Amino acid sequence: MQNFVVIIVGLGVVGIIVYLILSRKKEKPEDCKTIINENAQLKADLGQKDRTLGELTNELQNEKTQKDQLFGKNKQLFVQVTSLEAEKTNLLNEKESLIKEISNFRATENSRKKESDDNIKRLDEATIAFGEEKQRVRREDEERLRKEREEKDRMWAEHEENVKNQLTELCKSPQYGFKYYDNNNLPTDLGGKFKPDFLIEFLEQYVIFDAKVSESDLQNYINVNVKSTVQKINGNAKIYSTVFFVVPTEAMKSLKKIRFYEQIYEFFVIPPEAIEAILASLKKISSYELAQQLDPRDRENIVNIISEFDYHINMRNAYDILASESGVSILKKASVLKNDIKEEIRLKKETMRLQQFGTTDIKTLMVNTEIQEERINELTSPKAAISDSNIKTVKPILRKKN
Repeated sequence: MQNFVVIIVGLGVVGIIVYLILSRKKEKPEDCKTIINENAQLKADLGQKDRTLGELTNELQNEKTQKDQLFGKNKQLFVQVTSLEAEKTNLLNEKESLIKEISNFRATENSRKKESDDNIKRLDEATIAFGEEKQRVRREDEERLRKEREEKDRMWAEHEENVKNQLTELCKSPQYGFKYYDNNNLPTDLGGKFKPDFLIEFLEQYVIFDAKVSESDLQNYINVNVKSTVQKINGNAKIYSTVFFVVPTEAMKSLKKIRFYEQIYEFFVIPPEAIEAILASLKKISSYELAQQLDPRDRENIVNIISEFDYHINMRNAYDILASESGVSILKKASVLKNDIKEEIRLKKETMRLQQFGTTDIKTLMVNTEIQEERINELTSPKAAISDSNIKTVKPILRKKN
């Protein structure tokens, strides 16, 4: 492009020169100098034009170079703009995605916050309910323990008096008829230092029945009282060599040892239910005028009976203790049940009442072994509940078949 412009400009200049020369030939010689001067001037102008043309060519070249540079830069800028547009598009898409994520996050956060607030509220309510339930259970436990303590205190408080009343009633009964003493009217030949709860006159001696109570360690209390009682007896010949400590039936299960031998005295720890059996044995022995006059066979029978009584009482005590331990083990297994089931069991137990046995029924069975055997036979060999009228109706039919 640049060469083409130079050629055109050059042709234009040559054409002007030729035209001027041809026009000067028609003029006069005197004008030749003028023409020469003009030609020189034209050549000078032409040189100036050439320089100007060169400068223009250089400028054109520079412009072209700048144009090429700008074109290259333009291409680069286009590429950059295209890349930026793509990046802008990606950023816009990412922005929209982030906006959606933020919106979802805010919605989720609000939902979680609401859920958290609800959980905190439920937790607070559960904490309050748990605290109230804990207080209720504690109050119930305290009330139960209070009632148990009151019942135990009542049992211990009434135990001594109940034992004395039971012994008094039995001794007064015609079948036993023992002469007796309590700690308010003790015999004069006993001495003033020793005051047991109850004495029975037996073969010119006194059999001691002493009610024992302790709110703490009953076993240790019994152990100590065995030794202290021997010291109080102090070898008194009027005291029979067998001494009976009477403790509440419920307390028997807490004792690991119920038979003691100290010096020449033998001690038995018995429940109130064993008193009458012991009195019956003593009555059997006292029916003879003198123990030395007993027939050897009768003496052996008496010894056997007392031994069997002793064995039976100890065996029954062992059964009661083992049965109690088994019951405690079963109750412990119930602790693994679910809370709702344990709560139903607790509510059911609150409505239950202790089974009460009539005093008359107990005494009837206690004093008559035949009735005891009849009741046992009824349990082991129950009779069919068939009315007499039905039996009469069936009898003719059975006879015909025979």
